[in-house]
Amino acid sequence: MALDEPRNLDGHRPRRWRLPAALALPVAAGAAGAFGLRSLPLTFLLYGAGCCVLAPWLLLGARPFGARGGLPFAPATRRGWRAEVLLGLAFGPAFLAAYLAVRPWLGAITDYRARVAALGVDLHDPALVLAAFVALNPLLEEWWWRGHATPRCVETFGRRRGLALVTAAFAAYHLVLLGALFPWPVLLVRVALIAAASLLWSHLALARGGWRAPYVAHLAADAAMAVLFVRVVLPG
Repeated sequence: MALDEPRNLDGHRPRRWRLPAALALPVAAGAAGAFGLRSLPLTFLLYGAGCCVLAPWLLLGARPFGARGGLPFAPATRRGWRAEVLLGLAFGPAFLAAYLAVRPWLGAITDYRARVAALGVDLHDPALVLAAFVALNPLLEEWWWRGHATPRCVETFGRRRGLALVTAAFAAYHLVLLGALFPWPVLLVRVALIAAASLLWSHLALARGGWRAPYVAHLAADAAMAVLFVRVVLPG
């Protein structure tokens, strides 16, 4: 995998500790936002703007939405959109249909609804929050986690350890965030599925030489979750 040599803002190679620090910051932001500030909108602001954009820029020299030191959005070689379409269908409509099929056996949604409301989401008018989530979350997360964190970790620590580190960090952030919303048994299942998706998306990014494919899959998954939120969580 040929990557441009990563440089920091001062033009020098970033120190080895800065990459683990950039991976750990999302966990701290998730804990501060979900359990300290008790606000999901502020948590996403801290995480998205701070940990997925500003921290990689300051710590690693990864300029926002640039590819230097990481992977570009589109693969260098010309590849069709067939794989992306299949990924979108699998993580979007197929996931949505599967969840709706098993939803009657998953119990009441009352506790989750109360926790979401307590964390600052207006259940009577969530349109702005959902739109921002679908538009920004997959873009910011995939640029950082698959576009930069994955190739940088593989380059620094080797493929196996690098992928394990990225997957663990991505799962740890979601463990902290979702810990404010779900009880332990449900939480562990969700985080395990998120970790599996993260590992798959990292493999895809490395194999295809770009983060377009995982972005499409992530966008479809977040859009499906927004639809589920409207269909299942909102009162009435």
